[in-house]
Amino acid sequence: MKLSFSCQLLLIGILGKVGSGKTSLLCRLADWWRVQGRSLDGFVARAGERPEEGRGAERYDLELLRDSRRLPYAVRDPALQPPYRFDPEAARELDLWADGLGSGDPPSLVIIDELGPVEAAGGGHMALWSRIVLSNPGVIAVAVRAGEEGALKERLGTGFDMLIDAASPEAWETLRRACDEHPDWIRVGLYGGGAGGFESSVGALLHGIQAPMTGLFMSSMQSVIMTYAASGLRHRRRVVWVPFISASLKALSPAGNRLRPMLAIAMQGLLYGGAVTVLGWNVLGVALGGFLVGAWSAIQGVALQFLFVGSDLIRAYDSIITWGAKLLNVRTPGLLVLIAGWSVACGAVSCLLTLIAWKRRQHMPGRLRDAVFRKRKGIALGGKPASRTEAMKRGLRDLLRPLFWLPVLIVVAFTLASGSPLESALWVVVRAAGIGFVLFSLVRVFDMHRFIAWLQARGHWGPALAYRHALDTVRPKDDAPRSPGKDSSSH
Repeated sequence: MKLSFSCQLLLIGILGKVGSGKTSLLCRLADWWRVQGRSLDGFVARAGERPEEGRGAERYDLELLRDSRRLPYAVRDPALQPPYRFDPEAARELDLWADGLGSGDPPSLVIIDELGPVEAAGGGHMALWSRIVLSNPGVIAVAVRAGEEGALKERLGTGFDMLIDAASPEAWETLRRACDEHPDWIRVGLYGGGAGGFESSVGALLHGIQAPMTGLFMSSMQSVIMTYAASGLRHRRRVVWVPFISASLKALSPAGNRLRPMLAIAMQGLLYGGAVTVLGWNVLGVALGGFLVGAWSAIQGVALQFLFVGSDLIRAYDSIITWGAKLLNVRTPGLLVLIAGWSVACGAVSCLLTLIAWKRRQHMPGRLRDAVFRKRKGIALGGKPASRTEAMKRGLRDLLRPLFWLPVLIVVAFTLASGSPLESALWVVVRAAGIGFVLFSLVRVFDMHRFIAWLQARGHWGPALAYRHALDTVRPKDDAPRSPGKDSSSH
């Protein structure tokens, strides 16, 4: 039976040879964890005298970290392979310990020392593993014998989020920082999943009924959600991953336009995160972030159309404004003035809502919490990702949507009306079709699980963990969690 792992679990391997300092590093972690006042469980192997450097000790005792009790565990016996005789009473005590892990509140950290050749062969502490995982700890830190990590990955059914070389001068700082950052990434995943679910449910409903000012409302809500998310983060700049996750979840929406909201949400995150990073986590930084998010909601449609159509869009809009002004017999306003005025108005609305959230950031309103964090069915988690051929077919279908071509045809009409040659109008059509097809196809081929594995393989364990938790957040309760297949990575 394959074990399902909690999407909140951070699995850290302390890698090294015999006598490389793995146990010392884990003991330092345990002491630091206790000072933080956080719950701790597990055990370390206290080594006796070593006959020579790099060789196993003559005996090992296990120290249970919950109550500091010691158990005789193994004595060297050269006649055996591996050369140790294990105490059956210690094995029974560990079995009872593992049974008791799930009886109370889950520990925030479990330390296991160690997983070596015996465990790689399926014996030793491997018998405890399923119960350790099912106790739902936040972090598991494991001493791993160098050279056994590949076999252990197969036995454990998952890779390590991090593999830290015990002999590295940066080992302790890397380990401490990872454990310290873990709550931040869990919160990012929680709010990222919530923001994505809000977009796929409330946003889809509002867009479906063509409610006025939907873009401004959804942008403002993204800014509000980021404010609540950032209020609980130690490092506020990580809030930028909340909209990134939300935008990625939009790619899993089974229907509707994906490209525009994905680009809009991602840009909102960059603007808000940039403001908070530059001005700090204070009323000015949050106000600027909310304003920029609202202002972007006003111009994002024009910006995306400019990407598809190019500078002909500006000339077409100028012609429309001039024609409308003459029809109404009013002074012709400048295009930039209109865009700037509308952007300021939208920015002011979003800024106001964001400041209200800032003032009440310690307590999210109950109705908003229910709307953000309840389980959603507007995100397709199951099924195989689209192949390149299928993605291109779906991209072509997206390209044929009337709403995509309406602004393009308006630009074409005004291009011809202004006396431009037919070749210029045809170039507008070709450019829009080419860029649109490429972007729509890329969105359709996006594979969330493959992206998580890519992050993990490059050592970005924090965002990968946040993405996994976000998927768990939006998953319907009756769905079994799917493991994204964590890869080992060295730090």
